[in-house]
Amino acid sequence: MSVQILRLILLLVMPAFLFGFKLEAQHVGELGSASVLREHYPEVLETLRRLDQAHGVLLYELAIEGGIVRSSGTDLPTFGFEFDMIDRMTSVVQGEGEPEDVEIAEAGLDALGSRAAAVVRWGRAFQREVISILADHSVMRRSAHLEDAVALYHSRPSAALTSAPKNMDILYDHAFALDFRTGYADLDGFVWAGHWFRLAATEPFTDIDPGVERQEGIDTVTNRYFSKLTYGEPPEFFPSEIPLAPAIAPGLIWLSPKAAMIWDNLSMYLEVLADVLASPDVPDVQGAIEAITDFFMDPELAVTDQDEWEIMALRHGIFFQGGYPLSKMTQSELNVDGHAAHFSSGGGPGLTIPGMPRGR
Repeated sequence: MSVQILRLILLLVMPAFLFGFKLEAQHVGELGSASVLREHYPEVLETLRRLDQAHGVLLYELAIEGGIVRSSGTDLPTFGFEFDMIDRMTSVVQGEGEPEDVEIAEAGLDALGSRAAAVVRWGRAFQREVISILADHSVMRRSAHLEDAVALYHSRPSAALTSAPKNMDILYDHAFALDFRTGYADLDGFVWAGHWFRLAATEPFTDIDPGVERQEGIDTVTNRYFSKLTYGEPPEFFPSEIPLAPAIAPGLIWLSPKAAMIWDNLSMYLEVLADVLASPDVPDVQGAIEAITDFFMDPELAVTDQDEWEIMALRHGIFFQGGYPLSKMTQSELNVDGHAAHFSSGGGPGLTIPGMPRGR
């Protein structure tokens, strides 16, 4: 099946999904309006919007790419796909994308199916609201407001991930583990740079009082994010490990561990979804996505405690996850690379997501 035909099928099918999400968008606004960011820090909100759009475009194209690779009978990515996508996504986050990217980004989410799309939209709304609460200098008890946001997030159980941190073994041990990272390493790094920015953007608000210094901190985080897209020397390069809150946003954990845990669960959820979309071996994409969603919503399955979550994240290396938001790191604080640190920790047995089709 040609690329053009696959694109046409998705664009014909997605409007039906989009109609069903008009009501969803109204509810998302209750949590994700981010009024403080909109009024006082519009540049942060705009960067978040562009990141979400770029990720949606990636999901759309990755769904097509995965179908092409599976139908070809080979494990080889389409020649030039990754390079073209890096160039395209860079244009989007720099504000130089095409008008149709807005519609394509929405279609990319809906390519996941209605349930997973709702989870991602609700999770992004939660992240925006968390940053907006942190940015609000009029809030005296930010921890209480963050807990209210967590409660509101969980008030939609059909779209909310658990706030119990999932064991990171899931990134390495599910049926299609590392298929996205192996086949499209730079694209994965691009996505991780976006994860880094979202977490790093909390630090000027948790660590610096309102005023000139806070704005300088925001500018520092933003400049560091864009420098990661330049193919320079680390840290001016993509993160080589998935950025997690204990390494990049300790201030957020101090104020609301649950908010940070939801945040990291969403990042890992998106990583596993990308593995499924990109995998040459998955026999049932939608079945696998449903199983993944069940897994990340389950508050008891393969969860760990706060101490282990923080330790494991730090074992992957702050440097490898993109480095400190407000001060520059030029070398690792570890004596092993981040991936080796995961396995040297002992870990646990391989994880199986109940209901996920086995690909190998």
